[in-house]
Amino acid sequence: MEYASEAAPMTAPSHDPEDEERSHTDHQAAVSDVISEFNLHFIGLLEARVSARNVTRVQSFLSHYWKWFVDYMGPGTRIWLAWKHDEVVYGANDVYERRELWHSLVQLSDSISDEPWLVMGDFNMVVDLSEVCGISGDIHVVMEEFQECLSQIGLLTLPMQGDLYTWHNYSSSPRSLWKRLDRMLVNDRWLDRWPEASYSSLNPRTSDHSPLVLKGDLHRTPVRFFRFDNYLAASPDFIPTVQSIWRHHVVGTAMYSVTRKLKALKPHFRQQRKKKGDLSLNVKLAKEYLDIAQDLL
Repeated sequence: MEYASEAAPMTAPSHDPEDEERSHTDHQAAVSDVISEFNLHFIGLLEARVSARNVTRVQSFLSHYWKWFVDYMGPGTRIWLAWKHDEVVYGANDVYERRELWHSLVQLSDSISDEPWLVMGDFNMVVDLSEVCGISGDIHVVMEEFQECLSQIGLLTLPMQGDLYTWHNYSSSPRSLWKRLDRMLVNDRWLDRWPEASYSSLNPRTSDHSPLVLKGDLHRTPVRFFRFDNYLAASPDFIPTVQSIWRHHVVGTAMYSVTRKLKALKPHFRQQRKKKGDLSLNVKLAKEYLDIAQDLL
């Protein structure tokens, strides 16, 4: 895990609105580059000089799924702290409080739908009646509310090894009752990045709940983006190439078809980049030259 603290203003005074907006974007992009380059999990920004009305917009630019603390005491929100977070859930026994949890998860999903998302914990509810062993009350309505929540936010249960039932009422009732109340849920982006991930349900030992352990190689799989440089669209064969690839029929869902076609376009775009020069290398060299120049100051 890496962390960083930087006195890096994300805005700069200017009399020209266009110059000021360009400066804002440059500062924010520079901070975003540092976060990405060093895979930071915690950052501190000093003298940010961002007005209170622009705080949410700048946070969205840097990352949708970090937790933020912003100092509003002085003018220009001078101190910013941010850290990565995961969601650990405790579902209340009360039906109405649990509905508030489902609502919160739906709201949260809107802001991180494009990121890998893992939600784990005690949901105090099962997804299906097969996850209950023993005599239980009528839970059809509240179970369907849980199902509707998961369907709406697009979360699926990871594959699990171990005992299906993660909770047992050892001493609270003379009737034994087992339920699968604890689970790990992920979205499609998580499965795309870590398709082999799973979790284990361990023996409960001294608790009435089983510990859950996430398993799988979660660090070696790189994030693969589809990169498109705008200058490629100016090439005379750009439209014919895209049309040719897009006419191909791909068996599968609509999203799968799009990803396969984009993958087929990559070699064509890579060849065009070679003709124009390695843009990524040039940008990297420019940053290295900037670092050298700043070291000499």
